[in-house]
Amino acid sequence: MKRRDTVKLLILTLILDGLNQREIAKRLRLTPQAISEYFKDLTSNGLVKDYNITEKGFRWLVERLFNLHVWTEKILKNLYSRNIVAIAVGEVRRDDKVFYWFEDGLIYCKVNENYNAIAITDGKDEEVLIKPLAFKPPRRGKVQIFVVPEVVDGGSKVVDVDYLRRIGEGKFVVSLGVEAFVACRKAGLNSIFFGARCCCVEAVHHGCDVLVVCTRSLLNDLIQTLLDEGIEYEVV
Repeated sequence: MKRRDTVKLLILTLILDGLNQREIAKRLRLTPQAISEYFKDLTSNGLVKDYNITEKGFRWLVERLFNLHVWTEKILKNLYSRNIVAIAVGEVRRDDKVFYWFEDGLIYCKVNENYNAIAITDGKDEEVLIKPLAFKPPRRGKVQIFVVPEVVDGGSKVVDVDYLRRIGEGKFVVSLGVEAFVACRKAGLNSIFFGARCCCVEAVHHGCDVLVVCTRSLLNDLIQTLLDEGIEYEVV
């Protein structure tokens, strides 16, 4: 798909979400002038009228989304028909029948009669190369948000660190804001601080359950990021 068609597809999907031109420009990181030109093009081609998608526009959008779906399915099939790196649990030898699974965002494998891959290299409790027989994607992780007041409102001093420690057990923990980082430290939780928002999103897509300890002033930006990624969350 050409770049211009890709942008047009994105604009149409954002129109469906009820965004106006200014919001679309911000979401796509394009200038309002550029979005205005795209709208003129979409209108002149009969895909948009009065900021609404026409029947012709819907047909255009559905056709391209279908083509995109077929293309991505082909990419995934090609990707996972190749070898992937897994961490062996116990000893694995070349040509062993192994079962692989996702855990804590990583891929593990072990020798098992109920196999879904074949080992390509040897290894014991270390990385090995395997060839999957079928792709089983990881489940998407869940996000919980624990809000910490800003320092002027008490910050980490007013946090129930015992509760924070309990809900953080067994989860991938990130902290947004210094108050949140200090609260995690008081609760004995090792949290990711630098690049925390990106780490949260990547961990969720790799199947990890994430606790985001977030300073109140950064909460809106965090929620917008999760909404943009289609990630469900709950505030605890």
